[in-house]
Amino acid sequence: MSTRIDDPRVQVAVELPNDPSSAGYEELAGIGSGEDRPPIEELATRGWLTQETHVRGTRLLTIGLRIYAAHPELELVNVPTMFLESAIRLMNELAAYVLNGGQLEHEDLMQMRDAYPCLLGFARIAGETPEDELVRVIFLS
Repeated sequence: MSTRIDDPRVQVAVELPNDPSSAGYEELAGIGSGEDRPPIEELATRGWLTQETHVRGTRLLTIGLRIYAAHPELELVNVPTMFLESAIRLMNELAAYVLNGGQLEHEDLMQMRDAYPCLLGFARIAGETPEDELVRVIFLS
């Protein structure tokens, strides 16, 4: 039996950066227009690929892995909205892996493609309770 990449048991929730409760909303609002816009040289120094916490861009979170696979939900943070569709596909691929019996553990590495480097890392993120624990997906190459 194989699990489809679009398995209905797992959904990917998306928190967009233009939501006022989203991390980075204030920064985005300042960039949009007006006198508060920082110079492009300053904007170029703001890192996107920091994976320690959600600071800007989109946050993605699976919903259903804990219920259907007894596995912590997966989280991907700081994704530029330009890459949102690819990020959702990646999360669906990882969810299918877990639904097929795979486990993503703290400090695991995974090569996603054969033809070119596409290396991911995984980090357990503690929650207030064990049920709130997440596995953060980290881009490595």
